[in-house]
Amino acid sequence: MTLLPAILLLLGQISAAPKIHSAAASSGAEQVHVVLFTDFQCPYCAELAPAFRELEARGVEGVETTIELRHFPLNIHPAARLAHQAALAAARQGKFWEMHDLLFANRSAAKRDDLLQYAARLGLDLKRFVKDLDSEAVKQQLDTDIAEGDRLHVEGTPTIFVNGKPYTGAKSLDQLRAIVRRAQQRMRVMSEVPDERLSRGPSDAPVTVELFADLESPVTVPALAILDQVMRSYPSKVRIQFRSFPLAFHPQAPLAHEAAMAAASQGRFWEFAKYILEHQNSLREQDLISEAGRLGIDQTKFAASLEQHKYSVRVDSDIEAGRALGIRGSPVVLVDGKRIDGVPTLQRLVELVETKLGASGQK
Repeated sequence: MTLLPAILLLLGQISAAPKIHSAAASSGAEQVHVVLFTDFQCPYCAELAPAFRELEARGVEGVETTIELRHFPLNIHPAARLAHQAALAAARQGKFWEMHDLLFANRSAAKRDDLLQYAARLGLDLKRFVKDLDSEAVKQQLDTDIAEGDRLHVEGTPTIFVNGKPYTGAKSLDQLRAIVRRAQQRMRVMSEVPDERLSRGPSDAPVTVELFADLESPVTVPALAILDQVMRSYPSKVRIQFRSFPLAFHPQAPLAHEAAMAAASQGRFWEFAKYILEHQNSLREQDLISEAGRLGIDQTKFAASLEQHKYSVRVDSDIEAGRALGIRGSPVVLVDGKRIDGVPTLQRLVELVETKLGASGQK
């Protein structure tokens, strides 16, 4: 485990130097970034603090991580801002985490005199500590973190971002490690099944039509038929991007979509999706495995991926993207931000494609 260069801290680029953790098992693995927005007066942050400290100190075995703390004192805690300034002042003498621990252990005592006592207890140069505590540089550093939290729509503390995905509230160490491992798994799976493996048409097409669909839904078939007509009319100008959006009332849909993602990892998504759409009433796991073999997919790996739900994170990624857009059902078609709920008419879809082509000068 190695600290990033301390010079970053001195330049005020980060609030507390992140730590990179690695293990022999993670050599060459994707790096997971963990960022915590915390408030030294927040009881839930205090509850999280020991687990986060352990994560910061030891990381997660087999996962390369960067750990970073951001300061986000809430307006409801009037003493919090000065406490965070004290932590930043202590950081300039290499005692950030020690001050961090004292502040959380003594949340009810965070007045100026208390902070000076903590600095003395840590053996800090008190004259320098007071100067830094009141300095514009420290205040600006704190304001930078607050502004970043506002930009990310942090509304309360603690808020943790793991590779950009937010989690709120206190977590146990086991929960934190599980979140980090899932983030690593997500990165690996996304690299195995990138968007390109779930699309049709030229990668540089001026128009991308996104389809959020449930492969167990009967209305997915006519929706795809309309999209096929559009592609035949604009073979060099339209790309279809499939997004998984299985619905809760289709019990076999999660399995079907995970199987389709497993097939996509070997470049056979569209053939496998066709099989699922033609057998929506009999989506047994063994039948899916047999179809994988018929398509030349390694059945042993395919079956193991289903058993382990390896590609569930790829499906979940599309679901989260859809929900962020306000999508609650499927199919949904998106063209340049314009949305069609349900099976689109050919006329409406052509209108959207033509509008986009006109706007991009591709007509």
